[in-house]
Amino acid sequence: MNILGLISRNFRRDPATYRYPERHVPATRFRGIVRNDTAKCIACGICDHVCVSGAIVVVGHDDHCDWSYDPGRCTFCGRCVDLCPGEALSQDGDRAPTYARSGDLAQGEQITYPACPECGLPARPYNERLLMIAHDDISPEFRERIKLCERCRRRRSQTVLTKGLGGAADTERNADGA
Repeated sequence: MNILGLISRNFRRDPATYRYPERHVPATRFRGIVRNDTAKCIACGICDHVCVSGAIVVVGHDDHCDWSYDPGRCTFCGRCVDLCPGEALSQDGDRAPTYARSGDLAQGEQITYPACPECGLPARPYNERLLMIAHDDISPEFRERIKLCERCRRRRSQTVLTKGLGGAADTERNADGA
């Protein structure tokens, strides 16, 4: 068969590709664009760490975290969604819209850290489900301490340790003196 015969046969056939509105519905477990629910995001950066294509970038600041995603770089593997401890990430069940240049579909979110109940400075967010996985039994004091900023948490821990050590030293002195 020669090349001219192949070309003329292809011109006589109907198109082999589907046009945009007539496309097939994706499969039930199709993985599309990644979405971030900022209310659930704990700004841990695991999604950035496991993203092999570099489509997700997480940059932490003192009072907030910048989360950015570029679907043009994404391989849609779903590792970020599977490993997100806060269950903040999900994937669309449909294909991404068409775009002309890389970065046209890029998204950026800003996750603002909640205020520390003691001093009002920003404190890293936490996830209740993740706490339950990490610890079997959580005391009320620990629940309060996890909501604090780093400085107040350190100060509270030092106070608890000082009271604990001072109380033990007082008990030893009383036992020796009695």
